[in-house]
Amino acid sequence: MPLGGCPRVFSSLARLALPVVLLVGLTAAAQPPEGLRGRELKRRRVSLSVATADNPVELHVAPGYLTALEFDSPVDRDAVVLGDPGGRLALFEVNGRSIVLKPAMDLGPGRGVELTVPFADGAAPARVVFSLVTHPSEVDAQVMVSRLPRTADALQAELDEVRAACAAKDAELEALRTRNVASGPAGMILAGLLGEEGFRVGRTDALGTGEGLKPEAVVTYLASGWGAVALWVRNTGSEPWTPVEARLSVAVSGDRVNVLAVRMKEPRIEPGGAARVVVETGAPTWPEGAALRLELRDKQGRRRLLIPGFAF
Repeated sequence: MPLGGCPRVFSSLARLALPVVLLVGLTAAAQPPEGLRGRELKRRRVSLSVATADNPVELHVAPGYLTALEFDSPVDRDAVVLGDPGGRLALFEVNGRSIVLKPAMDLGPGRGVELTVPFADGAAPARVVFSLVTHPSEVDAQVMVSRLPRTADALQAELDEVRAACAAKDAELEALRTRNVASGPAGMILAGLLGEEGFRVGRTDALGTGEGLKPEAVVTYLASGWGAVALWVRNTGSEPWTPVEARLSVAVSGDRVNVLAVRMKEPRIEPGGAARVVVETGAPTWPEGAALRLELRDKQGRRRLLIPGFAF
């Protein structure tokens, strides 16, 4: 059955959960201390084969966060090897079908710790090698490692997940198509993006932090079917900067706001230069007058600009 506009991509996996006690503990412990929050927690599936057995699997880990590896076949606990001569892991526990770890410090790009996990059943592939590295914006909190044939239940669960992901992407695509058709005031009215109440404009002084980036005035636009934030950004660093990702959330609750696009006229902001960055959202879902938090990132996630509080 076709799945909307999404490609048919299915990863090999098997569903084998940890005991309930470990899963409950992971849910509670995966939340870092208040001062360390900011990375997005990821749930991944890794499928192993004989052809790819010697290729290290990169895992994103970070200090203050737990990463749990779940295996669908028994692990040879005594043969697990962690290449960490510097003691960069604060926690490392190996069980029969799981491994839980937590770094003591950022591992940094190019400084990954290698983890070799042999299996105890003699089947192929005989082992899996992980490369533990630190990513600036995300952490692999739960990683399910599969090397056994998939069951019908596992395939159905995977299909359900793909359908859900496709439905979300199709909704975003439809919103973008609507905005593409709605060019100019007439198009916005016909598309239902501009109602009888029109739209409101607000302006505030920008207070924010960034690596060689300085925000200036923030202008907000709000209508019944859309919202937009426009701000001037000055590049005080030594390298060009292009924002490609925006994360908008309610400052108090942390609830995410759906961002449709990040746009600039210029391809990049040169050192010493400034440009206007516009962030488009869908229909407002946040409480009226609520303080919002905006974070802009470049493609590599190395330089970000944070506006901790503003309101529409």
